Amino acid sequence: MKNLIITHPGKSHFDEFCAVSLILASNKDEEFVVERREPLVEELQNPDVWIVDIGNVHNPKLKNFDHHQDLSIPVSFVLVADYLGLTDSLSKLSFWSFKDKIDRFGPVYVAKELGVESLATTHSPMEVWLLEMFENKTSESIGLMKDFGTHIINKAKELSSQLKFWEQCEKIEVKNHIVIFGLTENTKGIEEYINSMNRPASICVSYDNRGDGWKIRRHNDFKGVDFSVLEGHPDIQFAHKGGFIAKTNKRISKEQLIEFIKLGIS
Repeated sequence: MKNLIITHPGKSHFDEFCAVSLILASNKDEEFVVERREPLVEELQNPDVWIVDIGNVHNPKLKNFDHHQDLSIPVSFVLVADYLGLTDSLSKLSFWSFKDKIDRFGPVYVAKELGVESLATTHSPMEVWLLEMFENKTSESIGLMKDFGTHIINKAKELSSQLKFWEQCEKIEVKNHIVIFGLTENTKGIEEYINSMNRPASICVSYDNRGDGWKIRRHNDFKGVDFSVLEGHPDIQFAHKGGFIAKTNKRISKEQLIEFIKLGIS
């Protein structure tokens, strides 16, 4: 017997798409039917039926995950993630709170909060395509949605692991700038980690994933950091003219790296 998920009819949004995707991904061995319609009263009271983003009820015990009845309740994908025990890792993803606020308070509110006139340029044609597919070809979308849910769950787990890694990395101060030394080629999570620091680092040093040397990178366009000045040095394999990145030919000593970093700080 297939499990039933009911979500609202009409135009599809990221909220219920993501929520349903998480349900599908977290129950990989079970079969589901997804219907876009109004739920019946008896379905709202049936704990075997998932009701997502519709019904005006938030009752996890009955698998009711709507938020429209109370602006203080987070969106449905957050409610579902809470129920599935995924919020701790998923909430670290950059889109999490952004998409929550857009759905609850609207794009104009979020644009003002971010200090921009409009969020129109952030609209992804890929997202529009996926949501329209979910609207018009719901049953055909289930496999793709399960893959999407699995993808973001795995990405969240990887990000959580990477944040712990960066937390343990050595940090030093060079000419009033914090420098992080990561002995890795995998720099995923560095932006999120830096943005969480009480005093954000402006420079990260890691292994070059395209060569045998080090990669020195400026973050958040910190003023007074410009590694283009290293261009032409015999130990420098590449220095971007934008000043945000430089690479050494080989893994020179930490002392030599620090001297190059000093040269890039005005």
